[in-house]
Amino acid sequence: MTLSPDKKKDLVLWAVVAVLCVAFFFILVQRLGALSLWMDEGFHYLAAEGILSHGYPLFPSGHVYYKAILYTYALALSCLIFGLNAFGLRLVSVLAFVGLLPVAFLFAKRLFGRAAGLLAAIGLAFSAWQMEIGRLALYFLPVQVFYIACLYAFYRGYFEEDKRWRRAAFILFLLIPHVHQLGLGVWFCFPAFLLLRGARRFFRKDVLVPFFVISLANAALQLHEFFFWKVGYVYERTDTNFKGMIDYFFSGFSLGYFKELGRSFPKMSLIVFGGLFLCLGARLFRTRSDDSPGPDSRNVAAGQAWLFANLCLVFPLLFLGFFRTHIQPRYLLQLYPLFFILFAGALLALAKSAVDLLIDPFVRLRSGIRRDVPTWIVLGLLTVGLGDGIGPGIVRTVAGRGYRDPIKTDIITRSGRFSHYDHRGIGSFVRRFLASDDIVIAVHVVFGYIYAGRVDYWLWTGGPGTWDAWEKTSEGWKDFYVGARWINTLDDLKKIVENNPGKRVWLIASPSLDNPAHIRQEVADFVRSDPGRLVFRGRDGMSEVYLWHDAKGEFAGPSRTLEAECIPEPPGRIVFAPDASRQAALLLDKKKMRRPAAFAAGLPNPLPAGRYELVIRCKTDEVGILEKILGVSLQAGKEKTEVRAFAVAGSDFEGPGLYKEFSWDFFLKREEPLILKFLFTGRAALTVDYLDIKPIAAEEEGGVR
Repeated sequence: MTLSPDKKKDLVLWAVVAVLCVAFFFILVQRLGALSLWMDEGFHYLAAEGILSHGYPLFPSGHVYYKAILYTYALALSCLIFGLNAFGLRLVSVLAFVGLLPVAFLFAKRLFGRAAGLLAAIGLAFSAWQMEIGRLALYFLPVQVFYIACLYAFYRGYFEEDKRWRRAAFILFLLIPHVHQLGLGVWFCFPAFLLLRGARRFFRKDVLVPFFVISLANAALQLHEFFFWKVGYVYERTDTNFKGMIDYFFSGFSLGYFKELGRSFPKMSLIVFGGLFLCLGARLFRTRSDDSPGPDSRNVAAGQAWLFANLCLVFPLLFLGFFRTHIQPRYLLQLYPLFFILFAGALLALAKSAVDLLIDPFVRLRSGIRRDVPTWIVLGLLTVGLGDGIGPGIVRTVAGRGYRDPIKTDIITRSGRFSHYDHRGIGSFVRRFLASDDIVIAVHVVFGYIYAGRVDYWLWTGGPGTWDAWEKTSEGWKDFYVGARWINTLDDLKKIVENNPGKRVWLIASPSLDNPAHIRQEVADFVRSDPGRLVFRGRDGMSEVYLWHDAKGEFAGPSRTLEAECIPEPPGRIVFAPDASRQAALLLDKKKMRRPAAFAAGLPNPLPAGRYELVIRCKTDEVGILEKILGVSLQAGKEKTEVRAFAVAGSDFEGPGLYKEFSWDFFLKREEPLILKFLFTGRAALTVDYLDIKPIAAEEEGGVR
């Protein structure tokens, strides 16, 4: 059987898309569960846990999480197979990321041709926004897949008059709001169809019946949210009358979401909306004889297809201008693949024009491959020059991210999070030592419950609009996720501490402790008034654990400059042992490495000029090794000038498994911030307990090395 040239081209492109899917699957699953759950991932953990335990998404507070219910069942299925953990939860987004590429390729190819289809698949794969959400247990990528599938099925069913695709569109339109309500935007396909094909075609049974059924289903979902949801809604309900309902869902019109697109994608927005005006202009100057073919045709004029896709972008943006939301770029993520497909289509038109005007007059190009090659080259160059946040470097940055690495995309940083939080580390520490009669207070109550195992009190002093997660119950005010009692004043916190002198009181503090809008300054000052209360810090260098009433002195002892287990992102793992300071230490495992593993830690405060002693407490079981195990460099100032360097070898220890304090002196000419840089050779395992810096008095200097 001989394949036609078009079939051969399609096979080649499908092979490229398949390779892209396989490659990105393996890229995305690398270290997928390495970082803690964070942001809204915690709510989806609770939902999946409820489904696995009760068959429906029941939260520990007793409320049902109806939001994104189809998505939460997909999470539960994944966790049933791979475990209720970060990997099992995030795998759904990875699979959706991979699934989106062929769906976007199909839709873009149908609208604009093969080149646009391939550009859409490749561009979405290398997009910073897509990579950020592709490794999180959030609903954005699944709703993106459904969104593009809905548009594709609608286009095939109604514009190309294929009954099978009309049935598929009907089913997808009913399902997508249950992946997430952001998917309700596909409803605007119907008004777009009315404008483009006219009232005579729209007011037929095959259009009106699904239109009314889908509209009623969407309205019923919103009414169910208004009257029955206790968790998952955005704003507090004031009145349950009709006016209260309108005020709950709608507000005055704003162009905020158009501005968000322009802010996040300045160059791409110019191309997309420039293409829209070009498309509208072409539409206005067309004659009636140029209108799209009748119902029996399987192909639609390219201009009408382009305008349909544009209307499917603009109508939801206009609707979001009225709909009451917190204006955030992440609420545009369901539209981003369509936005990118329109970018690919407009860019392809620009590339073809460039070839016609700049190349064809000088090098006569015939149709076929001789014209396709320069068009694709120009298209690639335009994408590199005009694409916002697209490139292979982004893939490497996101896939290899650690806790201290900066996050630059607006979708996360606009929420006040500039690096990943270590909720797992601090929660697991508390779980390790938690006794049945201890009291647990958490700032981020959901992650305290997930990782520490339970939370008795929720500390949050922010007012309405910061995180309205409280409700009044017969037992007092509680959060409505896990049912912990709410502490919202300094007096309430002090009462819990002072009224329970015989119980240990743990406080699991997120970086919100440093945000006065979340935790008032007076509360943060009280928590930190005694440095000895700080017993653990997460690998992000920000999340902390505080303890009151350590009667047995299990975590007592002098406050060190840097507990080794609190070093952000070291290559080892944390171990718990009673012979370690504050019962935790950092174990650097023995391993064969081509080069030493490097990591660093900044000291919390600059030191004034003077002479100091640096102390490191560590141990190893391989005391016969003469080679260096750990090298340390103390550096000062912005220029990172080396102040002192030293190393620890196996032969420096007094016995296997015995801790030893090593000390070195150094001198600072002026007050400067200090950084400790470490090089671990991997030749032997080393357990590091703490590092401490002590001032040396003038009368002691003569006896110090």
